[in-house]
Amino acid sequence: MRIEKIDQRRILFIARAILVVTALVVGIGVFYVMKYQAEHQLIASLQSSLDNIVMLEDTEIRHGIEKSRMISTRPFLIAQLVKLQAHRDDPQALAALRRGANSFLHTGLSGIAFYDASGTELVRAGDFINRPEISVPVNVGVDARLLFEHRFFLHSVVTIEDRGKVIGKLVVELPLHTLEQLFRSVRTWGKTAELAMCAPSAENEMSCFPSTLSDKVLHLSRTQKGGVPLPMSYALKGERGWVITRDYRNKEVVAVYRPLESLGLGMVLKIDTHELYAPVWRQLRYLLPLLLVLMVAALLSLRWLLAPLVAGLVKSQREAYEANERLSSSESRMRSLVESVNEGIISISAAGIVELFNPGAERMFGYKSSEVVGRNVSMLMPEPFHSEHDAYLRRYRETGESQVVGHVREVEAMRRDGSVFPAELRVSRLDSGEHGGFIGVLHDITRRKEIEWQVAHFANYDPLTNLANRRLVQDRIEQAIVRAKRVQSQFALMFIDLDKFKQINDTLGHDAGDQLLQAVARRLTTCLRGEDTVGRQGGDEFIVLLARIKSVDDAATVARKIIESLTRPFSIMGHDLLIDASIGIATYPRDGTDFEELLRHSDDAMYSAKQSSTQRYRFFQSMSNDVPQE
Repeated sequence: MRIEKIDQRRILFIARAILVVTALVVGIGVFYVMKYQAEHQLIASLQSSLDNIVMLEDTEIRHGIEKSRMISTRPFLIAQLVKLQAHRDDPQALAALRRGANSFLHTGLSGIAFYDASGTELVRAGDFINRPEISVPVNVGVDARLLFEHRFFLHSVVTIEDRGKVIGKLVVELPLHTLEQLFRSVRTWGKTAELAMCAPSAENEMSCFPSTLSDKVLHLSRTQKGGVPLPMSYALKGERGWVITRDYRNKEVVAVYRPLESLGLGMVLKIDTHELYAPVWRQLRYLLPLLLVLMVAALLSLRWLLAPLVAGLVKSQREAYEANERLSSSESRMRSLVESVNEGIISISAAGIVELFNPGAERMFGYKSSEVVGRNVSMLMPEPFHSEHDAYLRRYRETGESQVVGHVREVEAMRRDGSVFPAELRVSRLDSGEHGGFIGVLHDITRRKEIEWQVAHFANYDPLTNLANRRLVQDRIEQAIVRAKRVQSQFALMFIDLDKFKQINDTLGHDAGDQLLQAVARRLTTCLRGEDTVGRQGGDEFIVLLARIKSVDDAATVARKIIESLTRPFSIMGHDLLIDASIGIATYPRDGTDFEELLRHSDDAMYSAKQSSTQRYRFFQSMSNDVPQE
């Protein structure tokens, strides 16, 4: 009896120890799985957001530099600087230059100034920042700096040349509204979320702009006291990635970093780890008591299982019951995991019949699981994939060849309402004896595609009028030149300037001016063919490309049509507004063979029309008898 009693105690002790260790391992494992998932999802989200932020800001800065360069090449302004170079105090040239400077303030500039070749200021308009909180250079091919004084500004200095000779320089300051909005948007991530932007200063030091958590300029070392690099130091070296470390506040953070393209700046997007793990700790408060209760219950059950009076059959049944419970618990955990993820998870048989359709897939497609399970997965596909899917599965079963299994690829999926959306799909093979199948994980990338489209649209279209910007117009004109050379045809370029717009803008305000520009853009579009292009040059100036004309009379006809359209009253904010337009026309190849020459000649013709009291449009070299004039 004694030996039997000792054996029973030993078995009970070992069983209890195994149970306790298993429970601890399971609890710790669940915690680290939750921790890993939280880190992985946040890092992926932070990296995607930081990539979009860098792309948008790089585009905004380069757009501002392009605007400065465009102003410095305006023939009218160059002509005034040439006059002032010959006669320093020419009052008419100074007045014309001052009007030109004031007109560019309506394009979004906060300050603009012109200097002669000796560096003497000639004209200034708007307000410049005299003592910014921080000023750092940016690498954009010209003398440019990024300033901060309550908000962000781009300060650029561009040399003005005439026939290869420097005749002056242009200084421009432009508020960076997009960058300011991006910094504000980070606050929605959490209380400790921070977007930081820094530039290198002295050796192993950096200067940082005010951020989400700090409203002051910071001058910091690139490393912590122990020599560990701060996340920003990696970005300033041109590296990109993520790290879990301590930041300048000595707080542990999850941070993603990357350089601001080639501008010489670095950006970091981060959040404190205590805020990241807060949801995990909240779940752990419920998990630990549950594990404790289960462990105590299991220990008590174990005592009864090994009691000397328990019959062998009861013991066998109880062991089978425990095995069943473990299997059920494992299946329940797996099901909970599948049902809790945001991605859509769909498993199908070898014949293409849906066997699993998780809640993430229900939200993505708009179907209930009961409506999809048991039906062919092709119901979730638009044509032509819907009709081709069964044949594809049949070829895979016969040959084993696949372009999908084991690869991540973009596909089109169809919701219950018939709408089609883009998704990322990864398909894996499920082997289960004679009955194989497939499991696919889908991620809806609609938002990512929208952001990519917005970035491309922002780079090519004017944000106010939605017309083509100068870059896109130039590209289409260069394409028209290639086509005209090939087929020996001609086309026309119109430069349109609105008269009386500044008076309306100053009297009724910028909102009325913006609505008027949008209405003008719509009328210009209705006057043109589908193959023609209308773009906004800046301010109240527009460019029109007539892609194909038979003679200059065609261009004159369109010019008269535009003038007639624009002279009709515009109903803006309860006012009937009347404006006029001056149009300059240059034709290819008569008036120029490249974009810059055609634009300059159409600009000259527009100023000639503006100075004329009788003609609303003029062709370049308008004294020619064979060119129609109004």
